[in-house]
Amino acid sequence: MKKKLTNIEVILFVGTTIKILGLIYKILLTRILTIEGMRIMSMVFPTLSLVLCLSSLSVATVVNQNIAAKLNNSKTILKSAFRITFISSSIISIFLLLSFPLYKLIYQNSFIYYPLLICIPLIYLSNTSGLFKGYLEANNNFKTPYFSNLYEQLAKFTCTFSMLFIFANQSLEFKIFMCFFALMLSEVVSFTYLFFKVRKKHKFHYQLVKTNGYEKNILKQALPLTLDQLVMTITGYLEPLIFYYAMGLNGFNMYDSTIYYTRVCSYAVPLLIFAQFGVHSITKYTFPKITKNKGQKTLEPILSKAFFLCFLIAAFNLVVSLFYAKEALELMYKDSSSYPIVQSLAWFYCFAYFNPLFVSILQACKKEKKLLLSSIATSVTFLSFIFFLTYLYGTKGFLCSIVLANIVKFSLLFFFSFQAIHFKIHIKKLLCLIALITFYLLLNYYHKSIWTLTISTAICGLLALLIYSLLYKSKITYGHIKTHK
Repeated sequence: MKKKLTNIEVILFVGTTIKILGLIYKILLTRILTIEGMRIMSMVFPTLSLVLCLSSLSVATVVNQNIAAKLNNSKTILKSAFRITFISSSIISIFLLLSFPLYKLIYQNSFIYYPLLICIPLIYLSNTSGLFKGYLEANNNFKTPYFSNLYEQLAKFTCTFSMLFIFANQSLEFKIFMCFFALMLSEVVSFTYLFFKVRKKHKFHYQLVKTNGYEKNILKQALPLTLDQLVMTITGYLEPLIFYYAMGLNGFNMYDSTIYYTRVCSYAVPLLIFAQFGVHSITKYTFPKITKNKGQKTLEPILSKAFFLCFLIAAFNLVVSLFYAKEALELMYKDSSSYPIVQSLAWFYCFAYFNPLFVSILQACKKEKKLLLSSIATSVTFLSFIFFLTYLYGTKGFLCSIVLANIVKFSLLFFFSFQAIHFKIHIKKLLCLIALITFYLLLNYYHKSIWTLTISTAICGLLALLIYSLLYKSKITYGHIKTHK
């Protein structure tokens, strides 16, 4: 008899495959478009992120939470969410169509409007796909959403580089436009796969379902989450603008400022958070369990295991960022000039590896206001530091503002989440984990080589499995997980 893969195995294997494909995609795209092309794309993505945030209204998260907690019939929840998403996507699309004059004024480059225009179908597709994924994950079906992400990544990879090959002699701006067109096509693939899977297995008949005004309940829950996402998205939108302005006051021209910003945000930061996909996978798997087991004794072992895995993932990325940043950047981009930035930020980006788990705890415990408060405090601090420190100290001040923002965000999320669940720290387990990570760091500090990284990762991985089996693995019965049809 063939053994079926469990949810967590699918999440880890498929998630790793997606990340590897994404890494290869980024490497090839950076080499083809060069830093000038990445500079232009870095001006488009903040606006696209803002548009997706405003149109989605975080409804997918509410769908996941409500179905997992059985707050209403799952079909009623899903239909109410569809109505909200369609209206919000339509409103934002209309504003996007009318936004042409803004880009000439803000960026001194009207080209940015055209990639955004081609992404209007992506708004509807992405938001609807998000609802399907939330619905499936709440029903303990993680395989379909992850395979949809895999097919989306494969489609994006194939479409992008096919078009770049066909239009190799075209202008840089045309190539960038085709990259966003490929992005939209890949979302079509993901949506189509999800749609037929949900329709086939869950037999959802849209017209026969009555919502009885449940849209108000969803909006009431979604509003704090949307404001939280909006704060972070607006921060990402304002961050480069404030940085460019402060650098201008410091005597730097716009071109040099955008080049440095691209080196930090498109070269250094992706390496610093490279392994975070593992944390997001763990969080996706853990979120429904936190929702179902909050307030019970079974919650503590679930979170203990999740934090243990987060520590290991953060340690691996720290070693790569501290000791192998130059080699990694050279492999990825054939440009290792950003490695001092990676090394200077490496320790502080370890904090970011725990934030997704803290966020999931607050969402599961319905502490959306605390989540919003931490985001507002972090954003105000970050943007203020960017302006003043960059104005006073230039590029070093900008890196300091990133460090301080990471510390503030981690501290607030740590305090609020532990306040919500009263999680107990087991000193014995923590000391074993710290000893293992210290050993891993020292091996690579004294003997830096790819072989050392490979062998030390394998050895420490086996030791981690031993510690996990001795201290963390326990037989827990979570109760029967009912599938909502």
